[in-house]
Amino acid sequence: MLKKQLILRDPLSSLGYETDETEKKGNFGAVTSRAGVGKTAFLVQIAISSLLKDKNVLHISIQDPVEKVNLWYKELFLNLTQSHDAKESKQLWEALLTKRFIMTFETESFDFTKLINRIDELSSQGIFVPKLIIIDGLSLDNSMQSELNTLKEYAAINNFTIWFSVRTHRHQTDDPVTILQRLGGNSNFLFNMIIQLLPLKDKIQVKRLPLTGELNDRPALLIDPSTMMIKETTKK
Repeated sequence: MLKKQLILRDPLSSLGYETDETEKKGNFGAVTSRAGVGKTAFLVQIAISSLLKDKNVLHISIQDPVEKVNLWYKELFLNLTQSHDAKESKQLWEALLTKRFIMTFETESFDFTKLINRIDELSSQGIFVPKLIIIDGLSLDNSMQSELNTLKEYAAINNFTIWFSVRTHRHQTDDPVTILQRLGGNSNFLFNMIIQLLPLKDKIQVKRLPLTGELNDRPALLIDPSTMMIKETTKK
């Protein structure tokens, strides 16, 4: 019962994304914001929703140690389940941990070839086969275009989706969709789902950004910065 109730709180569903988008092999998603707004917390909620649906999640963190990443998961899961039975919540948490694998890299030691090799090792040895990969803390730029294309092809072949955190900066005048579109080149838009987090007084606004030719009639979500939980939707 608890598991079903929590699945209904999937933030991607609340933003209007369908299963064929969020679980399509090879799809890329991005959570964008300025520093410190909540990208990691939102990515962890996406990961928890996948875990609740029995999808294996590989969380790649650039710089943050395993202990810190695990604390994000634990705190957000506690926030999700604080009004539910403690014993049932603990049992569910322990079950979810068997479907999650955390891997960390130092910024200077990360490269996509190394990442693909590590994933292949986990899969071939029967240790862990992911359905969702989170890559948090990597600074994406145009120099990575070829590697990102290779990673997307690899994800499609191996049947998983990937979500990235993407930091934006105050001096940037272009919107996140335009910025990310450049990463794929003129004829190849790598990202299939883009979410923007915006600080808004005592809340954070979560917007699904429409891609070229896409209509989005869903209202934005508002989340509480103290818990990172969805509180309400805004009016269109």
